[in-house]
Amino acid sequence: MVAKNVVVKKETGLHARPGSEVVDLAMKFQSDINLKKGDKVINAKEVLEILSADINFNDEITIEANGVDEEEAVKALEEYIGS
Repeated sequence: MVAKNVVVKKETGLHARPGSEVVDLAMKFQSDINLKKGDKVINAKEVLEILSADINFNDEITIEANGVDEEEAVKALEEYIGS
């Protein structure tokens, strides 16, 4: 498993379009991918989970991936969420 902390730099947080784009990006990978905010664990491949997680601008979250392409998955999501 690979995990990385990242600060959300999307001005709207992970709501609406950015949330669905995270799902689209996560679906490109075979690994299981979760986002963690506090003690919440959110499946990055489920748009409703992301939208209901209330992840806002400047929140610190953890991206976790487990699988054959876990490093690539974490790196891609880190670049998207943290930019």
